[in-house]
Amino acid sequence: MNGEEAKERLRKAAFRTGFHAAGVAPAALPEVERERLLRWIEEGKHGTMGWMASRAEARVDPSFLLPGARSMLMVALGYWPGNRPADPADGMISIYARGRDYHKVMRAMLRRLLAEAESILPGVKGRPFVDSAPVLERAYAERAGIGWRGRNTNLIVPGAGSWFFLGGLVLDRELPPDEPAENRCGTCTACVDACPTGAIGTDYRVDGSRCISYLTIEHAGAVSGELGERCGGWVFGCDICQTVCPWNRFARKTDAKDLLPRPEIAALDPGGALRLDRARFERLFEGTAVRRAGWERFREGALRAARNRERGSES
Repeated sequence: MNGEEAKERLRKAAFRTGFHAAGVAPAALPEVERERLLRWIEEGKHGTMGWMASRAEARVDPSFLLPGARSMLMVALGYWPGNRPADPADGMISIYARGRDYHKVMRAMLRRLLAEAESILPGVKGRPFVDSAPVLERAYAERAGIGWRGRNTNLIVPGAGSWFFLGGLVLDRELPPDEPAENRCGTCTACVDACPTGAIGTDYRVDGSRCISYLTIEHAGAVSGELGERCGGWVFGCDICQTVCPWNRFARKTDAKDLLPRPEIAALDPGGALRLDRARFERLFEGTAVRRAGWERFREGALRAARNRERGSES
């Protein structure tokens, strides 16, 4: 079996497993990606995410994950629930976090895909990764032809938008790579214009230290002052730059039922969030990404969101 045949069988296996897109990229990233990452860190765009700096080299060299890495089988899993908010800022909890924790969903799927890869390529060694591993998923997915990185740095899949989780398998087998995706953002700056904190630049870079998703999930410490006010009603994450992206008019409702929003979470309002004690928080968000943030952080965010909404109603 030649490389192209193996790649096609792997792609079909990815679709059978439930992924919505798949492609292959070389394990070695161009030096420009390393320089881009290091410059972003040197400029402090990673905020208080020290782990970004401490594992920077590993992010551009998958042999840290798997010695002898040669190829990256990249996959994408859509999570769009099928309903679009009327107001881009109308949210408390990012859509991706309203269903089952995607890490758990994708890890299980990737383990099944690895088993198929081992059957297709006898003797192959591979390792799954999804988000928490030090891998530049968006750079690899772009090089694997799945989509391109938009100005908001999210991966945009042609004809399907950006509501996707990314992951993949690092393999010690060389496979013919797919053609990298072509950037189709053109002159559009919808995400740049809509970002309340000015985190998104026209140069396809995001200042992570100002991103609402970072501020409400990753930032170590309280979010106060102007940035706190600009977080609006968001308690965990933010969907604004995706909601306004014109390419997301092509988004299709996911068939991954575990990722669909739980009705009781989607219906949560600021008052309801503030009424949650620790026990009720744990029950409501069991198995979701929100629970990993903890009750104290969630309550702090709910208080900030309530203050912001009250301030908005008075102005």
